[in-house]
Amino acid sequence: MNKDQSIARRLGYNENRKARNLLLKPGLQLKLALYTLLLSLGFLFITVLFGKLYFEQTYITLVENTTQAEYVQAILNQQLHDFKSMSLLLLAGYIVMMVVLVAVYTHRMIGPVLPIMRHVKALQEGFYSHRVKLRRYDSFQELADELNALAETLEKRN
Repeated sequence: MNKDQSIARRLGYNENRKARNLLLKPGLQLKLALYTLLLSLGFLFITVLFGKLYFEQTYITLVENTTQAEYVQAILNQQLHDFKSMSLLLLAGYIVMMVVLVAVYTHRMIGPVLPIMRHVKALQEGFYSHRVKLRRYDSFQELADELNALAETLEKRN
């Protein structure tokens, strides 16, 4: 193992990390997904409550004002059952999409922070030749460039 590899390992760099590893900080990412889902479910609950109140009044009016109350009631009950089934299916799809979206988005936020943290640690340990390498369009590229300039200045002084 050469010197650069041992420095990289000491700083927590793992070359074998897979790009598909979306959960860099699972606690933070899953907590954000949970909060987003809870907010969405709260909104859904309020919407269903208002819909139920509205539908209930329509249901009562239709059943009371028809001569075929049992037939109308059976049709409305079947449609309500179909609506509930469809809603649960859509909710399950929504939950899966939301968790994936939050995982991908937070990966894009957290991903650049890890190499920057390793770089700062390298500078603290005196490895001034270490540089930050981020993906091309990461939002922290400007910060990485400034840290690389700082490392270059420190390297020239020593």
